[in-house]
Amino acid sequence: KFDGKVPVRAFWSLTMYDAKDLFMVENPIKRYSIGDRTKGLKTEADGSLTLYIQAKSPGPDRESNWLPAPAGDFFLQMRLYEPTEAVLNGNYQLPHVMREDSQ
Repeated sequence: KFDGKVPVRAFWSLTMYDAKDLFMVENPIKRYSIGDRTKGLKTEADGSLTLYIQAKSPGPDRESNWLPAPAGDFFLQMRLYEPTEAVLNGNYQLPHVMREDSQ
């Protein structure tokens, strides 16, 4: 979860890659990246954004914010198009990915 405000003049995008072969991850919804231009992306009332990066669907009510991951290792690449000075001078820090194990 992050505030959803990424300091860019254009757009941002988060892309998923399989760590084994470095290819985008095949998945049932054919989504290979997610970002501020993703149709249907849902924000919270406060404007914050939660992205679900996992192999299994987080459920129909959360799939709009789901970036399907492989069952094994993966890596993420966040691209910031036309970043503002806050990015360029290091004042803006990308949000951390938090692991949440289901019980």
